[in-house]
Amino acid sequence: MIGERFSEVRKDHGDTQATLAKKLKVSLPTVRAWEQGKSSPSHEMLVAICNLYCVSADYLLGLSDIDPAYVQRKRLEQFTKEELTALRDYEAYLIWKRRN
Repeated sequence: MIGERFSEVRKDHGDTQATLAKKLKVSLPTVRAWEQGKSSPSHEMLVAICNLYCVSADYLLGLSDIDPAYVQRKRLEQFTKEELTALRDYEAYLIWKRRN
């Protein structure tokens, strides 16, 4: 499961296996082995992957079927910069309205 999810998250961020290998300072065969399920990243490398892609270890390890932060980020990527600004402004307005 980790290999499939790892591959999905990597591709969602537009990285190739080679690019990711460079970012993590590991070999390309190492990344391939992780994605094919032939080996697993060390705990330290898992943390590095989670930090790099802002995804939870629970999601990558298959302990959770969703990662709310990852889902939220993917949803927000659909908006333009102007739309994101409007969303933040509306959120600020709703918080102000609730307090007053």
